[in-house]
Amino acid sequence: MNNLRKLFVVTAMTLSGAASAVPWCHGGTIVEIANISWTQSGINTHFTGPIPGGVVDPQRYIAWEASHNYAGYFAGGGGWGNVPGKGQVRVRPYAPYTYTNMVSGYHTSQGLSFKLDKCYATPPLVEIKEKEKLEVLKPLDGIDGMERYWRQADREVTPIDSER
Repeated sequence: MNNLRKLFVVTAMTLSGAASAVPWCHGGTIVEIANISWTQSGINTHFTGPIPGGVVDPQRYIAWEASHNYAGYFAGGGGWGNVPGKGQVRVRPYAPYTYTNMVSGYHTSQGLSFKLDKCYATPPLVEIKEKEKLEVLKPLDGIDGMERYWRQADREVTPIDSER
């Protein structure tokens, strides 16, 4: 009976892990919509509400809450399709080091820098290939009828002569 119980637990854990294994914005397009740097006043402007009891690091909580409140302004939409997290905005803090490193102490006077990524269900309609310093645009494979709209689908785009 004990072995049967272990087998059941392992099977349940495996199935629940597989069910939640779909990454955020899978099948969609992640677009960086903002790169923001705030001073302490910017953080305090976007922080609302009291700090709940039991919060270990109130300064980090204020910065986290402020950045996520700001991200909420850009949430919604995201286009058609069944993409997990479409229309949601993800906050990626990258500075200061004391905020991104969970070991050191952080204070809002250090400011906060973060990027906002939004998930769109609409896939990109062109692929960009870099060739030295030029870019080539061509329709993605599988988009029926798109090539007729691209008059120069396979030609390299040349830079404009700066001497004109």
